[in-house]
Amino acid sequence: MPRSVTVLVGTKKGAYRFKSGASRERWRLVGQDFAGEPVYHVAFDPRDGQTLFAAINATWGGPRIEVSRDLGASWKTAKNPAFRAGSPLTFSRTWHIEPGHASDPGVVWCGTEPAALFRSEDHGMTWEGVVGLNDHPERTHWSPGGGGLGLHSIAIDAADRRSMMIGISAAGVYESTDGGLTWASANKGSKAVLPAKGDTSDLGRCVHHLVAHPTVAGARFQQNHVGVYFSAGNGWRNVTKGLPGDYGFAAAIHPRDPATAYVFPLEFPMRMNGVAGGVYRTTDGGKRWTRQARGLPPGGRYEVMREGLATDRFDPAGVYFGTASGELWGSADAGRSWSRIAEHLPPILSVGTATV
Repeated sequence: MPRSVTVLVGTKKGAYRFKSGASRERWRLVGQDFAGEPVYHVAFDPRDGQTLFAAINATWGGPRIEVSRDLGASWKTAKNPAFRAGSPLTFSRTWHIEPGHASDPGVVWCGTEPAALFRSEDHGMTWEGVVGLNDHPERTHWSPGGGGLGLHSIAIDAADRRSMMIGISAAGVYESTDGGLTWASANKGSKAVLPAKGDTSDLGRCVHHLVAHPTVAGARFQQNHVGVYFSAGNGWRNVTKGLPGDYGFAAAIHPRDPATAYVFPLEFPMRMNGVAGGVYRTTDGGKRWTRQARGLPPGGRYEVMREGLATDRFDPAGVYFGTASGELWGSADAGRSWSRIAEHLPPILSVGTATV
């Protein structure tokens, strides 16, 4: 049984780690790393229970990936991803780092800008480009979203290590069933927000965040630029009805129940929550949504970024979100009520958890 959870927070000026016991009633700051540097993502590797990865995208000094084997007590700089010789592309940012399948203990994946996927076989210290995606023939049709052309979501199937999806803004979802050798667009059922440049009807999607269920095969969930969607492996099902709008960035799925998921709707183009703001939860696969705002300030106006919503693996599950105004909120009862863990942080870019 897990005994504690650490919330991993990436901000525009460093990374923070807040720890609590199983009750999740009292929190303490246990670490602050990479002061002054933008940290887009901090990821925990549940396979060994000790490794963290940090995606740092510094204006001065450039991007880099840091790896810790002791839950953040010390860090080591990894070799940066790099495109093949002669490629017109140059690595500029890391958006997301995803530990591989439990049956692949040394494999780690990362998504970058310009949109590309890289694979490591030595626990994240060196990286090789995934040619089947990075040289995909549809690449010329991909269009940058508002934050650039980034591969920001990596969703690995719980049962099949060779099955995975990735999300690109703005191209959409691509799927591989052979471990990354070949890729096909997987946007059936989702709406196009940008007109495709080429003669195809399956591009022009702007997926904002895509997640896979950690234990249930085939279960996927995404927040799109235009809609919220579930998938069980046969296309996407629009479940936006019942939400205050179809726009937002953050999405999370319950650690055990694939029919329970969370989003943080935002008003467009303000990119902040409106009068009906709060976390919205479904427990029936999107048939009904309920606003979960008990404990949040009435009328609070928050922006939550694409990596800014996460769950832990306790029962009941903890849910956490971080805001662009530097507030970190947590729920120890699966989202029913909220308490503030921290405030006055730099703008929060990502929230993750390490349940150990």
